[in-house]
Amino acid sequence: MATNIPSNIEETDFFKENANLVDFFNNSCNKHSKKIAFESYGVEISFDELSVQVNSFASWLSQNFKPGDRIAVMMPNMLAYPVIVYGALMAGIVVVNINPLYTPRELEHVLRDSEAKVLLVWEGVAHVVEKSDLASVEKVLLTTVGDLLGFKGKIINFVARKVKKLVPKFNINGASGFLDALSEGVNAEFNGADVSINDTAFLQYTGGTTGVSKGAILTHRNILSNIIQAFFTLDPKMYENSDNEQKIAICPLPLYHIFALTVHNFMLFHIGGKSVLVTNPRDLKTFISILKKHKFHMISGVNTLYEALLNTDGFKDLDFSNLIMSLSGGMAALDTTAKRWHEVTNSIVWQAYGLTETSPLVSVNDYRQTEFTGSVGLPAAYTEVEIRDENDQAINELNEPGELCVRGPQVMSGYWKSEDSGLDENNWFKTGDIARMDETGNIFIVDRKKDMILVSGFNVYPNEVEAVVNEHSAVLECGCVGVEDEKSQESVKVYIVLHEGQNVAEDDIITFCRDKLTAYKVPKHVEFIDEIPKTNVGKVLRRELKASS
Repeated sequence: MATNIPSNIEETDFFKENANLVDFFNNSCNKHSKKIAFESYGVEISFDELSVQVNSFASWLSQNFKPGDRIAVMMPNMLAYPVIVYGALMAGIVVVNINPLYTPRELEHVLRDSEAKVLLVWEGVAHVVEKSDLASVEKVLLTTVGDLLGFKGKIINFVARKVKKLVPKFNINGASGFLDALSEGVNAEFNGADVSINDTAFLQYTGGTTGVSKGAILTHRNILSNIIQAFFTLDPKMYENSDNEQKIAICPLPLYHIFALTVHNFMLFHIGGKSVLVTNPRDLKTFISILKKHKFHMISGVNTLYEALLNTDGFKDLDFSNLIMSLSGGMAALDTTAKRWHEVTNSIVWQAYGLTETSPLVSVNDYRQTEFTGSVGLPAAYTEVEIRDENDQAINELNEPGELCVRGPQVMSGYWKSEDSGLDENNWFKTGDIARMDETGNIFIVDRKKDMILVSGFNVYPNEVEAVVNEHSAVLECGCVGVEDEKSQESVKVYIVLHEGQNVAEDDIITFCRDKLTAYKVPKHVEFIDEIPKTNVGKVLRRELKASS
């Protein structure tokens, strides 16, 4: 399959048919018109129905904003999400995905930096928005889990608000509902937007090595490239419909994360697959009940999620007879988990590697593999990789570790509003991850960015945690590292030197951080010490702190 592809990605039929993501959406809807695109809470929306809703939202946006403006989207997996994202792209507006677990401090940074003019937010976190400086935001649209779910949606909203108490009280002046915008858009005139393949599609924010979250500029070309790159890696059984059966994919990972965004909102959309959106995968009982209703062909997840499912009553009794692909990304899959997963589901964990800056796919396991190897597979089509030494020279010896560098059409064009594009003069992106390559060309990640902490697949950058801890009046200085954690691979630990005469408890520091950091970034361990080890220029020696953990 991959051996017959052209040497230039834009010579593929895919690029000849799709000049931008607007063409991609329209062509996919025309090709798969009567199939189901997404499902949420048992309610389905077809490609045809989705197209109508997307055009309505694009029409509303075009009446209120102009191409190139930014729209911030802050919500879990809901049926409204693909409508909002595709509607924005159709109107030529840039999508800024925001984690709905963000604190006011984190939200304010992204809104201020991106200069977003409209914010789509799930009502369950609207109280966070109320407490935040909305910077350049001109309009707030509220979404509910029940949006687009018909009468069933009203019941779901009632349960979320009154029974489960998931919607704290809030008051946002001038906010209106997403469904109201859709209704207005139905009657609005919309002639489309002039969208170039090199226009920005997403500002996807990621932690930077400085601890400041930066927006990776992902163009229509970047995303289109990664769609077809991901397609070339698929097991053909996922898209060869000789049995005329639509393939069903379970989507528990958040669509605001680049991994799920590319896999479910785009690549599976391309092949006409149905993505079943799981709003809260932490509710394992409900998650199992969703899985029980489907003879699914694919599931995407991270190691901690697979481990949690394996340990949940009822999972082993599910029907896995149709399962073709179990895709793992975001964090390393453990051999013990992969072995248990195969024993229960008869499916091999299929590991991929990527970054926000690469849209994200860089490499992925060959679908023909017969066992879990621990590698992150072969480079995706049209992707160049190099393993480099400390002198930035390519390493030619097999299995010799060095920094993994990537070049390809999926690599971002740079960081938003940053003098540092993140790319060298030859457009190579240095991942900061240490890897080796064996004689088969498979890549193995040896170590990650030296300071980054990986908590359940989410990146935590020590500088950001340190900046928050240092705001505490009793703290003189601190250092943050990751320590091993059986449940989440790593957890955050902070070492603290207090001002003379101060006495603060561990719980006080953790509580202080909870108000300013997303839950997975909050230190789980606090240790008070007399001195932080530093270099001769005053930089914290985190490796020494880590060695003492």
